[in-house]
Amino acid sequence: MSYPSDHTSPPDPDDFEHRLARKLEAREAQRAKDNAAPSGWALGLRYGSEFFGGVIAGVFVGLLADHFFGWSPIGLLIGVVLGFAAGSLNIVRAVKSMQN
Repeated sequence: MSYPSDHTSPPDPDDFEHRLARKLEAREAQRAKDNAAPSGWALGLRYGSEFFGGVIAGVFVGLLADHFFGWSPIGLLIGVVLGFAAGSLNIVRAVKSMQN
C-alpha cells in the first residue's frame, strides 16, 4: 500500500495558522523578556562602573600631568576632582538613558 507523499498533498491551512500563531507568541514572549527591567545588581554594577571609570580616568590624566609637567601633587588632585565630576556626569547620563 502506498501513502501519498507530503510534497504532492496540498498544505493544510489550519496547520499553517497554528504554526504562525505559535511563532508570533514566541516572538512576543522574547520581546517582553528583552524589554524587562534590569535587576538591582545590574543597575548597581552599571552605575558603579560608570562612576569609577571616570574617577580612574581622572587619576590617570592627573598622574600624566604630574609626570610631564612636574606638578607633583597638584595634577593628581585636579585629576581626581575632574574624574569625580566626570563620573557623576556619567551616572546622570546613565540614569537619563534608563528613563527613556
